[in-house]
Amino acid sequence: MKYLFIDESIDQNYYVVGGILTNSENDLLLVYNQFKKQVLNMPLTNKQKINITTEYKSTLLDKTYPQIKKKFLYKLNSLNCNVIYSHKKLEEKLNKNINENTYIELLTNIINAIDDDVIVVTFDNFSNAKFENRIIETIGSLANVKSIKKDYSYNNKGLQFADNVVGVIRRKLSNTDSNGFFDIISKRTIEI
Repeated sequence: MKYLFIDESIDQNYYVVGGILTNSENDLLLVYNQFKKQVLNMPLTNKQKINITTEYKSTLLDKTYPQIKKKFLYKLNSLNCNVIYSHKKLEEKLNKNINENTYIELLTNIINAIDDDVIVVTFDNFSNAKFENRIIETIGSLANVKSIKKDYSYNNKGLQFADNVVGVIRRKLSNTDSNGFFDIISKRTIEI
């Protein structure tokens, strides 16, 4: 069985849906906890440690703690997983319908490219019940999806990994990856 943790990242040029595809949620949790111990042993203030380890948010790590972000991505490389994504170059300004349709299209591309028969999909909460139900109905009806659920990234370690990698991919596509984050995960990355 495969577990897929999905997030999205958007800028004016690209819409990216992607995340982590792994055989084991437990391995993901183990690596996450190992990294948390590393952060707690770093020479940071208690406030900084709490701020970082409460939720590994891509925007916080990218801007304030790029060295920690690099360590986070290297830790991800110790997992038996892949980073998987699909993207679309934006030709027009996003509106609600285009945004929702693009998300579902790109996620469907990813699911259809996975050869495994049984996939458990977890996606980041949108706080939009109608859209979330549409995702669940559409993706849940695909033949190789066992189950699909939404969660909050602060509750779900897999979604925190997904948040970090999908942002890295978008910056790579936009030529704004000045920290070389993509190079760290490139060997594990599959473009659909």
